[in-house]
Amino acid sequence: MPHSRLACCAFLVLFSLPGTGSEAQPAVLVAVGDLACDPADGSFNGGDGTATACRMKATSDLALSLAPTAVLLLGDNQYDDGAAAKYLASFDPSWGRLKAITKPAPGNHDYGVPGAAGYYGYFGAAAGDPAKGYYSFDLAGWHLIALNSNCGAVGGCGVGSPQEQWLAADLAAHSGVCTLAYWHHPRFSSGPHGDDATYDAFWQALYAARADVVLTGHDHIYERFAPQTPGAVADPARGLRAFVVGTGGRNLTSLPIVRANSEVRDAAHFGVLEMTLHPTGYVWRFLAVDGGAVLDQGASFCHSAPGWPSAELYTLPPCRLIDTRNPDGPRGGPPLPHGASRSFPVAGACGIPADAVALSANATIVGPTRSGYLEILPTGSAPTGTSSITFRTGQMRSNNLQIALGLDDAVTVRTALSGAGSVHFVLDVTGYYREEPIP
Repeated sequence: MPHSRLACCAFLVLFSLPGTGSEAQPAVLVAVGDLACDPADGSFNGGDGTATACRMKATSDLALSLAPTAVLLLGDNQYDDGAAAKYLASFDPSWGRLKAITKPAPGNHDYGVPGAAGYYGYFGAAAGDPAKGYYSFDLAGWHLIALNSNCGAVGGCGVGSPQEQWLAADLAAHSGVCTLAYWHHPRFSSGPHGDDATYDAFWQALYAARADVVLTGHDHIYERFAPQTPGAVADPARGLRAFVVGTGGRNLTSLPIVRANSEVRDAAHFGVLEMTLHPTGYVWRFLAVDGGAVLDQGASFCHSAPGWPSAELYTLPPCRLIDTRNPDGPRGGPPLPHGASRSFPVAGACGIPADAVALSANATIVGPTRSGYLEILPTGSAPTGTSSITFRTGQMRSNNLQIALGLDDAVTVRTALSGAGSVHFVLDVTGYYREEPIP
């Protein structure tokens, strides 16, 4: 196939996928908190629970079906007090089936017995030093940090505390990589416990280090926040994306106050968060028990995602990849309305291989009912407001582009019109790029 060498250009802001030369392979995480009922609970039901409580067997069944690389427990792993006998009677037959790959964080109920002795005794070295309960590890090119939000048990969580100083040093020692932190009590939540500034120092340190994701539990809900600063200001460029995943089985609560930057909320389903970690980004899905329905999903690049050293251009016979004038479908209609963002799958169409990292293409605008522009960007990256092609009402216009591919081998088209209206989008591909290492 004809091809030519191209030094990596500014447009190649890419997500490295399996088989593209990255050393680290993807890892699948399952994360959830607030899990196993007290064996004396009226809803325990031999460990099977009821429709509204004690669903730890169902959530662990779901986790097992996902075949994860690792499990992150977000605290309150065993109710009501984390006693050793209760861990063996309730947690062990359910989530204990994943114990060998579990990286836990403790919750307040785990400290229901002095020193969280049941928790540390059950998980052993995987839970870290019992005097601290915080630790870190590396996985799939990511740095993961388990923190202990039971502040009174470990000398505090604020600025200058032993844990905060350890966190700052740990982040400094692992700079420039995708970073995820997790603990029990959320800094931000629309659940009954609400926002809690106790954990501001954690957020400040993580934000300063350009970390990517924070996972917590405590409120028995699922919630996803848009990337934001420690002060709850939306920040798509470098903010922390937070998830609350307290849906592990104990029971579900409510959503009394919707907090700033909350994007998705659910207080009606038990389930788990699945995260696939790639070397420069991540894909998430929140799945419910009883069928594994996907209730939330998305993808994002890490703040530290590097550029690519070089790429090879492989030419193709011109091929129409996208045409919204066609019947509705993944690469067809409907037309793009004002203010919409739509992701189009790419791999496997027009001879584009799964390891392509960018396209050489011609974009055409047809029949716009308003003037405006389209921004074409890798799926998972934040919009910048930069125009890929501008147009006037009724104008047909084309532009040659090099388009980076994003998460799940897709491109996203964002529509910005001068008012309510729509536009048709056509994309003809003439080649694709593959990442090649510099010799």
